[in-house]
Amino acid sequence: MLKKMIKFPGNILKQVSGWLRKKVQGFSFSKKLILIYLAVILASVIGSSLLSFVFSARTMRERTCDYLKNLASVTMSKVELSVENVENTAFYISGNEQMQSLLYRNYDEEDRISRYQQYDDVCNLLSYYVFLSQEIASIYINAKDGQNYSYTKYNRVPPGEELWSEEREWICTDGHIYLRREMYRFEDQTLLGTMLIDVQPTVFYDIVKDISYDAGSIVYILDQEGCIVSGQDTEMTGQPFSDVLLVTDGGESFETVAMDGSRYVFYTGCEIANGWRLVLAVPESYFLSDIQNLQIRMALLLAVTCLLAFGLVVAVGKGITRPITSLSDAMKRFGQGDFEVRCEAVGEDEIAVLTNSFNQMVKDIRTLIDEAYEQEMMQQEIEMKSLQMQINPHFLYNTLDTINWIARMNGVDQIGDLTYSLGNLMRYSLSKKDFVTIDEELKNLRDYVEIQNVRYGDRMKVSCEADPELLDTYVPKLLLQPILENAIIHGVEDKIEPALIQIRVYHEAVDLYMVVEDNGVGMSQEAIERLLDLHPANSMKKTIRRGHTSIGVNNVNRRIQKVFGPSCGLQIQSQLGSGTKVTLRMRIMQQPPDMRLNYYSR
Repeated sequence: MLKKMIKFPGNILKQVSGWLRKKVQGFSFSKKLILIYLAVILASVIGSSLLSFVFSARTMRERTCDYLKNLASVTMSKVELSVENVENTAFYISGNEQMQSLLYRNYDEEDRISRYQQYDDVCNLLSYYVFLSQEIASIYINAKDGQNYSYTKYNRVPPGEELWSEEREWICTDGHIYLRREMYRFEDQTLLGTMLIDVQPTVFYDIVKDISYDAGSIVYILDQEGCIVSGQDTEMTGQPFSDVLLVTDGGESFETVAMDGSRYVFYTGCEIANGWRLVLAVPESYFLSDIQNLQIRMALLLAVTCLLAFGLVVAVGKGITRPITSLSDAMKRFGQGDFEVRCEAVGEDEIAVLTNSFNQMVKDIRTLIDEAYEQEMMQQEIEMKSLQMQINPHFLYNTLDTINWIARMNGVDQIGDLTYSLGNLMRYSLSKKDFVTIDEELKNLRDYVEIQNVRYGDRMKVSCEADPELLDTYVPKLLLQPILENAIIHGVEDKIEPALIQIRVYHEAVDLYMVVEDNGVGMSQEAIERLLDLHPANSMKKTIRRGHTSIGVNNVNRRIQKVFGPSCGLQIQSQLGSGTKVTLRMRIMQQPPDMRLNYYSR
């Protein structure tokens, strides 16, 4: 089902594109030219408009984000300063020696005068700090003996019992902002009590209110629990922030969020020391309004440009297509067999050049037709003479076979064996197979050795070893015979004592190796290079020795590389007086490749 859903839009696009292609193919050249010009102009204008809009929007967004970031930094610096003032006040109260002495001292329950005096002294100290700090509205202390002390500037609601057991230092709840601190005695770190400082919410509200933002923007200071410390209304203090999921842990972040039918760019600043952070949100319309106006202007410019371009293309198109139409009519007449047709060239532009080329082509084709007729007559005469001179290869095979039997009937078996081997060599060489098995290649090599043994006798001994599992492997035909011939020429003819030529066929992994090694007189490095034709300058100067050349060896190397690539081929190792070793490296082929190679074309 999912595959069908994915293929459905693709099939529709194929059908639509096919329909458009058929329609356009039926248009005249002038209509196609108009469509191409309009498509290029529209693509250029629309593309530039889109790029301009995208880059402008990105630039405005980046600037807005930088503005929000700087605004948040300045604002939170003020907030952090007020927070430090409140925390410093808590530190001074906890470290006041008189306060520690009053809270540590114990009085009998009957000594009410001393207790009243203690309460009065503690409250006086608290009043000093309350009036000294403009951020603090009230201070409450719950001593270890259960006695409560407090001082407030205004008629504030005392904190609830649950606040005294809170573990957080800063607590925002029910329109109040509290700083909770436990008080310890310096000498022995004895717990003296717990202090709650009620902070004026208007302090942070005034900081937020001073921020200059666009209508519809949102500004909040949040605590570490995601509750509102201060916002655009003092009554929101302590309420949970509705979009708390936007507030990421740790560093700052920018998010684009849809809210109340509009899209906002939210910036969440980094935390200050007590875990508070600032959240700013600006509507996208704030920085996209100018871009949208630019988009409208670009649309109007696009419409005007298209109208002007259409008129210009129509006017120019007629002048361009008129000679093309004339040339097209001439080509139709030529296609119908009119070889005398000519087209008049106007001007010196590309179409005029094309027209002249067409006229020259018609003239040349007419000449070629006449020449082709004459060559066909000559070819028929040549083929007739060739048939008269051709000798059937089967006639040669039958003649050699007749010589073989006549020699055996007369008791000359050596001539019969020689004739039989020669016939096998001719059949193998003239066969149409490009690839043979190693077994077939070795059988052909034995016939060749039989013929050479008649000539050299005891001066040459050839041994052959082949891995039995490789006998059915395919190789290009006639690889070993040129190598063996080269070994006989360079290894046997110049050697006084009997020469030994060893042939080995083996494999390593997927690589197939054929090695022909002799103990002859060897070759110099220069002779090896000439043999492999490594120097193009010497390509016409083959190593000629008693009627033999290095063409066969070089041809073997090229055929191997043509089939198996440049990593394979032929390698010769030799030194004067130390014999020669020729290694043929190929890949193992279990089947002949599906191709016909012209090995002698290179």
